[in-house]
Amino acid sequence: MSTASARCCTTLQNTARRVAKSKAKCVGCFDETAFKKGDMFIPVAVSLVHLSVHFCRRSVHPIYVVFCATVLVLERKKTLTLSPYLSRKLSRLSFLGMLTVVYVHSFNFDDRYLWAGRTFFEEMNLFNFLQLMITNGLFRFGVPLFFFRAGMLMAATEEKYTPITRLKKRSQTLLIPYLAWSLFGILVTYYFESQADLAPFAESSWLRPFGNLPVHKWDVSQWFESALFHPISFQLWFLRSLFIYSLLYPLLVKGLTWKPKWILGVFCFLWISSFGGIGFIEGEGIFFFTLGIYYFKGGFSEDRIRDFFLRYRLYWHALGVVLLKTFLSFQFDYLHVPVYLLHKIAQPLLVLSVWFGYDFLLGQFQNSPLEKLSRYNFFVYGAHVPLVYYLTDLLFFQYGKDDSVRFAIFCGLPLVVSATAILVGYVLEKAVYPVFWVLTGGRK
Repeated sequence: MSTASARCCTTLQNTARRVAKSKAKCVGCFDETAFKKGDMFIPVAVSLVHLSVHFCRRSVHPIYVVFCATVLVLERKKTLTLSPYLSRKLSRLSFLGMLTVVYVHSFNFDDRYLWAGRTFFEEMNLFNFLQLMITNGLFRFGVPLFFFRAGMLMAATEEKYTPITRLKKRSQTLLIPYLAWSLFGILVTYYFESQADLAPFAESSWLRPFGNLPVHKWDVSQWFESALFHPISFQLWFLRSLFIYSLLYPLLVKGLTWKPKWILGVFCFLWISSFGGIGFIEGEGIFFFTLGIYYFKGGFSEDRIRDFFLRYRLYWHALGVVLLKTFLSFQFDYLHVPVYLLHKIAQPLLVLSVWFGYDFLLGQFQNSPLEKLSRYNFFVYGAHVPLVYYLTDLLFFQYGKDDSVRFAIFCGLPLVVSATAILVGYVLEKAVYPVFWVLTGGRK
């Protein structure tokens, strides 16, 4: 082999090692900064130039030049895909995250409104402490994780779709289910109102827009306004915001390529400040969505974060922050700001705990029922509100509101609603697939 051939082979081998190391991290991405600096691809291109020169001197076989050129072209394509491990991880965590969202929305204190700095006047006993610790503490990683996952998946399919086909795809997978489940929430509420013994539970939940006006008194314009902008199934705000972020994706990528630290810094500030939003853009969603894009494109090293996280055992810090936040939420009504800041500290620690905890607890299993169950995530997501609200009030009416009863309902009802939604999804998939397609946006 000539000197040029040996030089090219060495370069290709070194590149392959870097790619293999990247894939071993289960990121399956390429570093755009490194690409710009020529860290990965320019050495291969230089080797091709050397080969071309020596080819003209008849010292290198032309097939070898074609082979190296193919490697250069395909290298980028290969590295912009999800690894099988990461794909399984995202699928399994999406189902677990969905269950946590259902539990958060099943919070059943007299005042059910939860926000980061919320304090309560309920008696602090074991049942109330555990419920608040779970709903406004341990399980509050779900929404950030979903936006982070969405950013990663968007980056993974960046080269698969043109802007027009991406718009069509996102309209199918986000807007169609949004409208379908919004209509579902309205119809469920209408049914409860039409039954004399169930109507009080629709009234007491205060999920209806227009000043809790009964659905049967709405005019046509109010039906459209509720379905499009003020759904009774309030959790659908996620789909609406995610559609907007998908439209902004090209701008977010350009911003991350230009000034990633500035872009992420601004969005982080919006998240910390609980920025209410401009239109349908809000701080938490845009920050974690952009962070997912940046992570997938190799913006930071997962290994370094994992080493730091495990070295200082930050999962214990996350638990400690949640315990302190829950304690202060009961004791001091005027400590909204400290409770709020503790919430913002706990959230990323919880996301990292779940992300790295998966590798330790579930990562070694090739097959898991969680992947099959995640196929029906949309049914759990779309159906649980308003059902958990109305059924909680129904159970309170039957069994009372003792703190132990509250906690028992809180523990059991989300599982029953989720299992029923999964079963209905399975039946629709097998028996009435067109309905399944509409409710899931054609997801496979």
